[in-house]
Amino acid sequence: MVRRMNWSNMSGGAVQHRLAADDSWRSGVVRLPSRYNFKNPANVADISGGDSLLPDLINTPAFQRLRYISFLGGIDYCLVPKPNGSPAATRHTRYQHSLGVLYLAHLYCSYRNLGSSDRRLVCAAALLHDIGHPPLSHSLESIFKERFDIEHHMATQDIICGRVPLGKAIVRTLRHHGLNVDRVAAVVSGSDADFRQFFGGPINFDTIEGVLRSYMYAGRRSTSRRPADVTLAAIRRTSDADRDAVDAFWRCKNEVYEWIINSRKGVLSDCVCRSFMLRHIESIRPEEDFFGTEDGIFRKLPGLRALLECRSFEQEVMEHIDAPILYQARRYYVDHEGDFFGQQDGCRYRQTRQVRTLPTNFMTSKPIGGEQGVLFRDEL
Repeated sequence: MVRRMNWSNMSGGAVQHRLAADDSWRSGVVRLPSRYNFKNPANVADISGGDSLLPDLINTPAFQRLRYISFLGGIDYCLVPKPNGSPAATRHTRYQHSLGVLYLAHLYCSYRNLGSSDRRLVCAAALLHDIGHPPLSHSLESIFKERFDIEHHMATQDIICGRVPLGKAIVRTLRHHGLNVDRVAAVVSGSDADFRQFFGGPINFDTIEGVLRSYMYAGRRSTSRRPADVTLAAIRRTSDADRDAVDAFWRCKNEVYEWIINSRKGVLSDCVCRSFMLRHIESIRPEEDFFGTEDGIFRKLPGLRALLECRSFEQEVMEHIDAPILYQARRYYVDHEGDFFGQQDGCRYRQTRQVRTLPTNFMTSKPIGGEQGVLFRDEL
């Protein structure tokens, strides 16, 4: 049975997710805002309740850098060439996404009535989970990996553990607030047994927030697909409605890949980013540029930003592509043999991967991609 929320165990202040009266709390009902705010998803002051841990982490140079890292990479610039702040013309960043994952982690902690030390650990890990993403996110990561053996999972661990200069303030902050740095890194990696499910399984804070954030680019803003709703359903697992909500989310993930990431524009934007980086590879300084910002990488890759934001992008990009493009297409589907209520997420929420070819106007015998260049090999 779910325990009654003990308000005296909270760290003070107003909690963002006000729980309903005791009877509805026992039934798993949580009152949430009518809409999820993708621009500003977490009220950090309310979540922190007077504890300066999260604000201090947010104020580090490593976390502030995420303001200047696009969420999906090159396609953010293609889909929103002229952002003006309206819902239909807003680019998303890793900074916003990380605050969104914090929001969902806090919701999980409130629902589970976790103690103060566990709440601080989970929320810190949620906030830092994407701290190692490079400029243009996954659009350039494959080149950094191939040429310099650096990628965002490893970089995240290096920052959290202070193995790179950008991480020094993170380590100082975690230690100052009494957190075990190695434990935070383990929770982020999904290797901590206590919190593996919501940081490492197919249905986790990161995936829920990231997929539904990406779904905004498709112009579909259904309130039935709020990240908090999916998170609560995945935590409760007490009704067919919970199962249907999580199943619908997984089908939504398939739509995101079909309509956005593996769309023609999505594949072309990623490919042209890689092409520009390879063309200017001699000017790349691995750690400096990987841990830098998009303004910095655009200076190293002259002409790339203008091309991505060009109204006739698909036509213009053909000047930079002289071969068919290989990309890894993913399909996500629900396998009803997996028991939702038995937590068989790995069996129920499945995916297939298939290397496909995107034809271009210049067909040659040697495709772009191949073993070391398959596009979108990583998750959101």
